[in-house]
Amino acid sequence: MRVLPGYTFEPVLTARDIAMNVLNRAISVTLAATVLLLAGCQAATAPDSRSAQMAQQDISDMHAGLLKAYNAKDPVGVASFYSDDAILMPPNLAPVKSKIAVTDFMRQMLAPPMSSMLMNVAETVVSGDYAFSTGFYTELRADGTTLDDGKFVEVLKNDSGTWHIYRDIYNSDMVAPTAAPAATTH
Repeated sequence: MRVLPGYTFEPVLTARDIAMNVLNRAISVTLAATVLLLAGCQAATAPDSRSAQMAQQDISDMHAGLLKAYNAKDPVGVASFYSDDAILMPPNLAPVKSKIAVTDFMRQMLAPPMSSMLMNVAETVVSGDYAFSTGFYTELRADGTTLDDGKFVEVLKNDSGTWHIYRDIYNSDMVAPTAAPAATTH
């Protein structure tokens, strides 16, 4: 039996077989490209330890500036460390929403008898463009006695390379004043 070049005795592929083969190859190539693309995106967005350390330092610098503005009794300066859409949640009061509202709130808060503030940021954790900080504060009167002390939690947001306080909640460790007992009549 004579075999001509280009011919074979194997079964001939049908149009359906050829279409399925092309489809399987296209799916394999698409899947491989997707995996590579996702791996590339993952590597591009995964923070390295150097960028996390830089963010930690930027946030530490932000807190130093915030404390300086508090102690200068500068409500506009304090509010400048909050994002435009910030929410401040003080104890026993309604939430303070927006940087403008934070400025107004700080005007009242920084008035006497508050003289200065001490702040200890105990922990800051960074995850991409968000971070959170926890810590403790002490507000002092002019004579150095404690007006209030407590703890705080902040959610921070990186906005175009600058860290701002996005959400801020704090509460006092001081015993809340109790109401005088109601007078009784006999």
